[in-house]
Amino acid sequence: MTRYLLYFLTGFAVATVILFFRGYASVPHSTVSNAALVGAMALFGIASWLTLFKVKIGTLLALLSLLAAIPWVINAWMSITASEAAFTQIISIVHAVLSVLVLISLIVSLRYTFRRGSWRSGTTAPGIVLKILLTLIPLAVLVAWFIVEPKL
Repeated sequence: MTRYLLYFLTGFAVATVILFFRGYASVPHSTVSNAALVGAMALFGIASWLTLFKVKIGTLLALLSLLAAIPWVINAWMSITASEAAFTQIISIVHAVLSVLVLISLIVSLRYTFRRGSWRSGTTAPGIVLKILLTLIPLAVLVAWFIVEPKL
């Protein structure tokens, strides 16, 4: 259950910050930010709930999604340090928290992807009804993303 929340929050945070940079900070689109945005959407839209049912498959997808986000995190750090805006310190703090969250998620993904164990294991803590309810949240967000994405 904690992997579900970790992946969901990490993906949501990365997507939110990327969209914030694009919308309010007028940072132009790039292939790196597009790949990170798609990775973040896959992280909280698919990988988070997939870990509820199949841990290794979900963490493998989370690992791939996080690897797509890491170049953007590094690029954003370089952009923030080169910027001399008045609110650079606030952006640095937010990005530092985001970077730590991505790093923790990456470590968890690596741990569960490459450790020994069954590929068929799922999260045992929540019951099937809670798993279904938790599945609906990222699916609703993913559907909303596909509706909104062409307008971005």
